[in-house]
Amino acid sequence: MKFNWGFKIVIVYGIFVMGILYMVFLSSKQNRDLVSENYYSEELAYQKVIDQSTRTAALHSKVEMLVTKESIDIQFPKEFKQAVIAGNWTLYYAANQDRDFKGDFQTTTASTSVKIPRDVHGNYLIKLTWKINKEEYYYEQPVFLH
Repeated sequence: MKFNWGFKIVIVYGIFVMGILYMVFLSSKQNRDLVSENYYSEELAYQKVIDQSTRTAALHSKVEMLVTKESIDIQFPKEFKQAVIAGNWTLYYAANQDRDFKGDFQTTTASTSVKIPRDVHGNYLIKLTWKINKEEYYYEQPVFLH
């Protein structure tokens, strides 16, 4: 049986269309988590985060972190030694919002520790927001947990 060139073009076109339909089917099964459910309103309020980050960058010393298997030890700048520091932390995992962790802290020693849940590993972004004397600060740093 001999095929003419027109029939061969139809076969190639049919294979192409079936391939595209298969790719559409696969893409419809992908998980599409948003970073936040109300990302638009958070984007409008992002100037506050920029101001907090600028305040943090202007400090004389920086926030220091030590990552261990059980915890992330956070040392705040030395100018906050005698102050009451209250805030919250977020361990943000970009690929899956179910693996995010959040918590609050309050300290007077300019240091705190974040307990890492068991079996948590991967690339995270730790986000710190804290308040001292009506001034708010923000700091984030990538961490690898193993």
